[in-house]
Amino acid sequence: MESIGQKFKDARKEKGLFIEQVARETNISKRYIEAIEEENFEEFPGEAYLFGFLRSYASYLGLNSEEVINLYRNTKIQEEPIPNELIVKKRSFPVLPVAITAAVLLVAAGGTYLFINKDNFFEPRTAVTQNRNNGVFTGSEFEMNTAFMERRFARGDSVIVRSDGVPHRIIIRETSGEKVLLEFPLGTVELAEGEEVLLDITGDGNNDILIAVRGIGAAGRSAVLKFDRNVEAPAAAEPEITAATAAAAVTPAVTTQAATIAATAVVAPAAAVAPAAPPATAPAAPAATAATTPAAATTARPRGEAVILESATMQPFQVNLNFRRAGFVRYEADNGARVERFFNRGETFSLDVSREIRIWVSNAQAVSATINNIEHSFGTPGAVSAQTIGWSTSPSGGYVIRSVPFN
Repeated sequence: MESIGQKFKDARKEKGLFIEQVARETNISKRYIEAIEEENFEEFPGEAYLFGFLRSYASYLGLNSEEVINLYRNTKIQEEPIPNELIVKKRSFPVLPVAITAAVLLVAAGGTYLFINKDNFFEPRTAVTQNRNNGVFTGSEFEMNTAFMERRFARGDSVIVRSDGVPHRIIIRETSGEKVLLEFPLGTVELAEGEEVLLDITGDGNNDILIAVRGIGAAGRSAVLKFDRNVEAPAAAEPEITAATAAAAVTPAVTTQAATIAATAVVAPAAAVAPAAPPATAPAAPAATAATTPAAATTARPRGEAVILESATMQPFQVNLNFRRAGFVRYEADNGARVERFFNRGETFSLDVSREIRIWVSNAQAVSATINNIEHSFGTPGAVSAQTIGWSTSPSGGYVIRSVPFN
């Protein structure tokens, strides 16, 4: 019979996914994902929770959830020993009173365990206190000791974020209706489900943390929030986009994703040129080095397309990637084999390309890139980017390295 753990592991690896990435995207704790794949089902507090995680993980990987549940049940049946009453003579024993007593004790113990550990399916609490201040319930306090935290919070809970040793408190004031109200040292911000915001909590003009609302409870008493300290200070705005940036700001200390997207839409990573001609079939460049320059502005180009540099001849170019945070990259260079790699924060990657590279990036904000030392943007924060970067002929003569998005 097929192993249920191996079935999950094979499906995950076939999609090129890592356990950490699955945990972030499904909100299932990493230890439970590992327990499923290693078939350590005793890690789960109860079979109901196990069935829920099996269904969620199976749906995420595109597996038939009912087929997975049936496979687990069949495995369980095979592992169960033969009942004693089938192999030994049944003895006279007061079974009913003992069974009732055992059931009551089991239910009580199980209820106590679930009540104590009800929040352990997300990130564990690192520092928790509960108290009332002048009759107002202030909820639980969580200290953020890592760069990333995602879990369910109740109204009144707070998160302590330290910067240079100084604690800064972010309070979840309200989770009612369709909004979450957050209070931080420099003001408040209100977010709907699916929205995110960059906050300056220290007042130094730089963004310190990204907060995203993953989900709001049906009863409005809790919300799943993501806190991520792997953020970059926003780029200086050009004069023509100051108004758009100001209109999108939540408070003077808040830079919203909408403002970032508005700025990106106006300031393109490279200047505009005429629509691209079909890819050239010209011979490879001579051995002599030819001067290259960043592309100059001419006429409008198709949406999302960018000219990175111009040159009199085609020659190999270098792609350099610097990872601001962890990310997944897939690429095909010069019609070669597809390569998939996961990079951690702070890692770098360089590749020499003769003609063309097709590249996918899991999070455009996670990567800063240069093409022959010319800065290149893969897109807006959180976006999945797919671009073809390569040589083509220029309408004005010579050649250009152009980036073209594809699906």
